[in-house]
Amino acid sequence: MAANLPGNGQVRLALTPCFPLSAARSKLWGNRHMPFDLNSNPVRIAIGVVLLILGLIIGWFGHKAIYAPPDIPVASQYDDWRLTCPKRSEKDIGCEIQLDVPDDKGQTELARLQIYKPKNSATNEMLVTVPFNVLLDPGIGIVFGSDKPKLYPYEYCGGLGCVVRVKYDADIEKAMVAAGQAKILLAGLDGKAAALPFSLKGFVDAHKAFVSDAAKRRSWWWRLWS
Repeated sequence: MAANLPGNGQVRLALTPCFPLSAARSKLWGNRHMPFDLNSNPVRIAIGVVLLILGLIIGWFGHKAIYAPPDIPVASQYDDWRLTCPKRSEKDIGCEIQLDVPDDKGQTELARLQIYKPKNSATNEMLVTVPFNVLLDPGIGIVFGSDKPKLYPYEYCGGLGCVVRVKYDADIEKAMVAAGQAKILLAGLDGKAAALPFSLKGFVDAHKAFVSDAAKRRSWWWRLWS
């Protein structure tokens, strides 16, 4: 660089280094190179895998935050039958199918049916609850369509009534799906037999939803995204 000074000719100021710029190599790095080549195929693949994993994690949290429904118990009505399901976070219990059996006027509940899978059990069960004013020794009979009654003993009497536990196996399921009508047979305290018809309207749809939810709760993919 040159500057004009009064009374003097041009004087050159040495403001630039007198050695090549390439000689100013960092003493820290010296002649060392990067430990890996960013342009090599293995490195590119590794970076792609890391980015993919990060994208899945971000997508999972975004789905949970934006699209996941609230984690609350849900009840759905299928004509006369009702399906109640616990919160999705409760993985060890499933839905329950319920039916209230009213009297002829629809004002008093005479019986209740509940189908569910007990915790740590491999099979489903059906509970039949009837009022206290029954004879316990005969138990109850359940009739589907024109089939012969199947007899079951009372297991206990609690706060809601006297309870019968029925193994809900493939035969019971098939009978309930195929039957057009059903009834509970029992004996009152006066020794007289009584029949309590109960509805099967909506049972097939409620049962399909019951089976579908049970399959989802066993799925690791559903557990991950729910």
